[in-house]
Amino acid sequence: MKRIIAIALSAAIFLAAAPAALAQEQQEPDMETVINNQIDNLTRTFSLDEVQVFFLDSILTHNFNAMMVEMQEARKVGASNADTYQGVSDKWMDATDIALEKIMTKEQWAKYMKSSYGKEKKRRDKRIAERGGISKSLTGTESGEAPKRR
Repeated sequence: MKRIIAIALSAAIFLAAAPAALAQEQQEPDMETVINNQIDNLTRTFSLDEVQVFFLDSILTHNFNAMMVEMQEARKVGASNADTYQGVSDKWMDATDIALEKIMTKEQWAKYMKSSYGKEKKRRDKRIAERGGISKSLTGTESGEAPKRR
């Protein structure tokens, strides 16, 4: 169960904001704090403008909530395999990347792909490909639709 929580947490904070928060607190940070930390980090790192920050806030809020709901549903049906939770996390982080690419400039996206975020995206893309590609939710065939992959 600790591994499942760790996967959800690391996905929710997009990998970069987690270490400092987890080192100081052993309890799960609230969603608003996680999202705000991530927005601050992405804004500083990629010089996002006000409009991009507005969209980023909406994207992260929606995707984080949807991911948490899907993970809770998996818990309710008794999923105990960490791969199940990793798949849910990968799906929503991929949806976030797809949306970010749409709101970033080409230069910002290139910088993103060269950063630790891009390296994590490449690892996530590899895991998704190994699981057989795009999940049903990414194709829009289930409720809680994530953005469609290009």
